[in-house]
Amino acid sequence: MAKLIDTIGHRAKIGAVIPGTNTIVQPEYDAFRPDGVTNHITRIPNKPRPTDYEGYLNTLKRGPIGTEDALDVISLCEPDAILLGHSIDSWYVGVEGAIKMEAEYKARTGVPVLVPSLALDEALKALGCGKRLAVLTPYQTPGDEAVDFFLKQAGYEVVRLIGLKCPSPIAIACVTEDEIRDSLKALDGPDVDAIVQAGTNLAMARLAAEAELMMKKPILAVNTVTYWHGLRTLGIKDQMDGFGRLMAEH
Repeated sequence: MAKLIDTIGHRAKIGAVIPGTNTIVQPEYDAFRPDGVTNHITRIPNKPRPTDYEGYLNTLKRGPIGTEDALDVISLCEPDAILLGHSIDSWYVGVEGAIKMEAEYKARTGVPVLVPSLALDEALKALGCGKRLAVLTPYQTPGDEAVDFFLKQAGYEVVRLIGLKCPSPIAIACVTEDEIRDSLKALDGPDVDAIVQAGTNLAMARLAAEAELMMKKPILAVNTVTYWHGLRTLGIKDQMDGFGRLMAEH
């Protein structure tokens, strides 16, 4: 049977699985969307993590909960690819774990399922900008350690890291532009080749592009790199301004 062509998403339908508390992924993904591509969202019923070290770490050790059910739901609209709009689990498992996660999710859905950690690695390779990174996260300390673990496994040097220690998932979306700008300034320096951001509920896409112009080096927001990787995986090579060199040139 021939594949049915969606009237609006005639080039591609992109699914996204995001936490129930997340209010940033959907508007940022929609801002990246080229003509002929449609975005389709389903949610994971996540709960706030404890803020103490052991409690927070224990939630990471439990791994994803509800993601597979969400993948089953989003698969009903027959997307061409699915983006995991929830990054912390893909950091915690390291490089091999993230590769395994993508493979298992693809086997379940029948389409590419792309995770943010590996998308960031692909973006850094595309830019060819060097291995010395500074990192901004909204996480508590175990989340910061997970990002550091992944990046070092992937062959990068983490020169500096700022974790904003947001008290809840909802609070991540409330971090102000001034707070983010101050953090980026604190992270920057001549010993850093690029600044990268984790945590999909932190509104960074436009600010990263703004900071990139001022700091003259790549500033990579997690939602930008994940959506870029999704488009390129589907063979969609549209370039767009306003979201940094990655979207404009690669």
